[in-house]
Order: sequence, then structure tokens, then C-alpha cells
Amino acid sequence: MFQDNPLLAQLKQQIHETKERVEGVVKSTDKAYGFLECDKKTYFLAPPAMKKVMHGDKITATIEKQGDKEQAEPESLIEPMLTRFIAKVRFNKDKKLQVLVDHPSINQPIGAQQAKSVKEELQEGDWVVANLKTHPLRDDRFFYATINQFICRADDEFAPWWVTLARHEQSRYPVQGAEHYEMLDQQMREDLTALHFVTIDSESTQDMDDALYIEPVEQNGEQIGWKLVVAIADPTAYIALDSQIEKDAKQRCFTNYLPGFNIPMLPRELSDELCSLMANETRPALVCYIETDLQGNIATKPHFVSAYVQSKAKLAYNKVSDYLEQVANAWQPETEEISEQIRRLYQFTQSRINWRKTHSLLFKEKPDYSFVLAENGKVQDIKAEHRRIANQIVEESMIIANICAAQFLNEQTKTGIFNTHSGFDKKFLENAHHFLMANLANEENQAELNERYSTENLSTLNGYCQMRHDIEPIDGDYLELRLRRYLTFAEFKAELAPHFGLGLEGYATWTSPIRKYSDMVNHRLIKAVLTQQPYEKPQDEVLARLQEARRQNRLVERDIADWLYCRYLVDKVAENAEFDAEVQDVTRGGLRVQLLENGASMFVPASTLHNNKEEIQVNTDELALYIKGERAYKIGDIVRVKLTEVKEATRSIVGSVII
Repeated sequence: MFQDNPLLAQLKQQIHETKERVEGVVKSTDKAYGFLECDKKTYFLAPPAMKKVMHGDKITATIEKQGDKEQAEPESLIEPMLTRFIAKVRFNKDKKLQVLVDHPSINQPIGAQQAKSVKEELQEGDWVVANLKTHPLRDDRFFYATINQFICRADDEFAPWWVTLARHEQSRYPVQGAEHYEMLDQQMREDLTALHFVTIDSESTQDMDDALYIEPVEQNGEQIGWKLVVAIADPTAYIALDSQIEKDAKQRCFTNYLPGFNIPMLPRELSDELCSLMANETRPALVCYIETDLQGNIATKPHFVSAYVQSKAKLAYNKVSDYLEQVANAWQPETEEISEQIRRLYQFTQSRINWRKTHSLLFKEKPDYSFVLAENGKVQDIKAEHRRIANQIVEESMIIANICAAQFLNEQTKTGIFNTHSGFDKKFLENAHHFLMANLANEENQAELNERYSTENLSTLNGYCQMRHDIEPIDGDYLELRLRRYLTFAEFKAELAPHFGLGLEGYATWTSPIRKYSDMVNHRLIKAVLTQQPYEKPQDEVLARLQEARRQNRLVERDIADWLYCRYLVDKVAENAEFDAEVQDVTRGGLRVQLLENGASMFVPASTLHNNKEEIQVNTDELALYIKGERAYKIGDIVRVKLTEVKEATRSIVGSVII
């Protein structure tokens, strides 16, 4: 009777059109239900509705009202959470192929098929790359995926590396090399092989791209400064612009330094052999002469030349530091010439550190954490490595060389690839001003600081540096960590611009062309000036790719580290291991802390800090957590924590604060 009734259909359509509609993002729970988070409100998603959606899906929904209760009913898909994703293989009780998404909030298995291009016989637990093929809101069907790539077996000890690289679509293999290499550069090169260059690196380093030589500058028999000669490996001498090696380097942009090994940007026969500044081997190099006075000021314009150089010694950071710090039974230089170079470099470095302390900004001293791995990838130990004097020698030499490159490129070509940082994000300048006034000003200096920390002054390089110098002597990391949230990101630009983070007017790296594509580009520009050849401004797509590749590399390094930390700490849960930690973030959910002993990131749930969640408040401006109206924790605080749980499946480490 009612079948195909046009009036009934029209009525249903009218009812449907009058329903309230919202857009939001699906958030699942560990139960069968979930929530739809919209701009101003959150709606309940019942279990039947959750079967149509996935955590993270952006959808439209109608709002169903039953009395004073409201719940969302999914209507259409705007943007799926899953497109390409990492998963583990699973077979259900009927032996049908499924995948389990590698995501902490997505637990439901998805039916799958194996693409013909995947030749491996899949086994339970194998790691794969899959693509979502169907979605209930898009195809009027169930979730279904296609497995397009095999990553590794479930028991592969190197799964953290292979899975993470696949997640970020980065190759695990070095760039394919050529059958042979010829010197392509035809310009004359100066013979600097007689200069006593040395390299300083980690003992295991093979891709050595910088060597140093230094001598005093004298006038009337008195020393008035230093002449530093920085020799940098010259891979562009062997790489044609239209070669596949160049194209691959442009795509990768950086050598990927991972725990245990690296994946080079260039073929290993170039990075580790032909171009590496190995001891007692003559190598082509791009060389910069830099003169400073005894106070560390650059005294003359930098002078670049193409040359042949020969490192006289491969030195190691720790051995050089032990020697300079006069550690008992420390390594001693093999020759007086090496000893003299080390002593001169040390004196030069002290002058440059003092110069940067006054005229620019120094790095905050924080340790680097390195994993000690067995051959099978098992984590044996994690070491905190502090920057010692030998590291500072190389660091200061490279910084001044990159300052000189920025100056040279700006004057000679008006272009290059410049590393820039513009300080505070414009939309946060007011926040930064109010925060500084609230934490540093008092009745006596309020007027003075109000001008010093004005948004106009903070947006200048000098004003920013002055502010950083003001907070440097203050104990603790609270001010720095809080202000960091107001900063913008570093950028690559094709024109000179300041680098607020370094406190410099200009900065252009050219000292790591084996490891960074931007440095290869700057090499080509510098050499074009030296040979009076035409050159082109770096393209916007090159700058964009550098930006994205840097972001990807940092994510890869972080994700692998998180996985390895879980493997290392899982056995320490039973020991109730305790650590000192620094609070890195404060949210309604709890504290994110970093373990000072090994660098691991741990989450401390708010429920372990206080048993009544109604009495916990988070001040998002201070990044502090209040209990019963009193500030209990803020970023930068040092707390004692106990390890309570490690979940390798979600790469999460959980602990509690010891009060």
C-alpha cells in the first residue's frame, strides 16, 4: 500500500532535510562507542554508528534527538583517516586475510586482498603497506584494503627501521651509483696538499666532508688573529646536473642518520670513498680562507678557491677532547704538527665561542642520546653524549664557514639556499610580550622592559637576541620551553634573511655536501662565481622539498627511537625502575616527560597525579597543571618518575610521579 508512495517519499525527504547537520572528526574509545568532535560541541556515536566509520575520519552527520539526549548518525565521508597505511597481517578463524592498522586508536581488523605485485607468501604478523579500497560511507560496503607492499617478517629485529621508513615513504637502500666516475670540473685547482689539514669526527665516520687547517696571523712579530682554512669535500665535481644521482639526491635531500647505521644521500662509493676526505688521500675540495682577529671578529672578506687537499690525520672527537682536557692516560697526537693544529683550533674556538656569546646566540647545552646496538639490532645500552670541546671546535668552524658562505652568496649572486628563522610567529608576538612581562618585570623595571619586550622590538633580530640574553642566566628551562611554543619554524629561502635561532644576519650551509642537497646547490653557485659561469636561482620546489624532507627525517628518527626505547625499557618495568625527568608538555590528560638518563619520552596520566579529575585544571598559557587551585607542575620542572608500563605495539611508555 505504501510502496512507491510519492507523498511518503516526499515526507521522508522533508524530515531528512530539516535535521541538524554537523561536520566533525571521529574519535574512538576503547569501548564499542565513540564521539564526533565538532568545532563547538562533541556528540555521542553509538556502537552501530561506529561500525560505519574509523577513528580520525572527517565526516558529516545528522543529529538524532531523543528527549534531552543527542547523538550523531554518520551521513557522508569528507576525508578518510586511512588511505595508505602500515599494518600487520592477520588471518581470521576462517583463514581469511585481514590487516590490523598500526595505529593506537584503530583496533578493528580490516578485510584485505594481496596485490599481484606482492610476491611474498604472507604470514601472521608480517608488516605490510596497504591502501584502503572501500569505506562504508563512500562505497555502501564494509572496510576493505589492498596490500601493496611487503615490508618485513614479524620476527625481523630491524622492523623498527624498515616499518618506519616505509611509513614515511623513504627508501631503506642507498642511492644507485654509476659504473665509473670522472672528474667533470675543468677549472684549475690550487694545490693545497702541503697544508696540514686534519679531520675530526666520530671514530666510525666514513663520510668525512670537512677538514681544517689553521695558522696565526702576525704583524710586526706579534699575533693579531687567525687564518682558518676550511676544506669541504666536492661531490659536485663528479655529479652531472642531469644525472640520475643528482635527481635522487634532490629527492632525498639528506643522508638519513638512524640508530646503528645511515642511509646516504649519495652512492656510498662517493660519500664514503671517492669524495670523503680520508687521511693521506688527495681529494678535490671547495676551500674557504677565513681571517679573524683575536676576539673572533671576521677581519676580511672570505676567499673561496677550488683546490686539491690532503688530510694528514683522521682524529676522533673523544680522543681530542681527552687530550685537551688533560684526562689521565689520554690519547696523544702522533706528531707535533697535529698537536699544534689541535692547540690552535682550540684557541680559535674559545675566541669564537666568546664572540657568539656576545654578538649572537649559543646553543643550549643538552646531551645527545645514542643507542648502542648489537649486530642483530637489539638495544644493549643508551648513552647520553654531551658536546665536548672537540665537537665545539668543528661546530664553531662550520658555523663561521656558513656565515661566510651567506655573505659571499649574497654579495656575488644575490641568491642561494639560506637557512633562516624569523623568531616568534607573528600571531604569537602579543602572547610572548605578555608572558615575558608577567615573568620578568617588576615595579622597578616595568617601563624599561615594556619597551624592550614590545612586539616591535621582539620582531627584530637585535631585540630577540637581547631577550634571549636576558633569560639565559635564569635557572631552569621553564622560560625557554614556554617561549619555544611561540616560535615559528626554520625555513629554507633563496634570498638572505636572518636566522633568529642562531642570532645571525645570514646563514647558508655548504659544509656538508655529501649529506645535504642544499649544500650541493650552494657549492654549484660558489663554483659558478669562481669560474664566471651562469647560474640560476634555486627553484621554489627545491626549497619546498628540502623543508618536507627535513620534517620527514626528524619524524623517522623520532619514531625509530620511540620503538627502540620501548624495547630497551620493557624489561625494566618489573624492576620498578626510577628516573629523573624533565616535564616537556602539560595537558588535561597528564604530563609528557623526558627521562634525563636516556632521553626516552614517558607519559604520566593525570589520574595518577590526583584522584579527583574535577580538582585538576590546566593553564594552557603557562603550560602548567593546577591541583586544587595550586600550581603543581609546569614545563621545565624536574620530577622523579617510576616506570609502570611499556606497550611496544603502540610505542608508548607510561609512568607515575614519585612524590
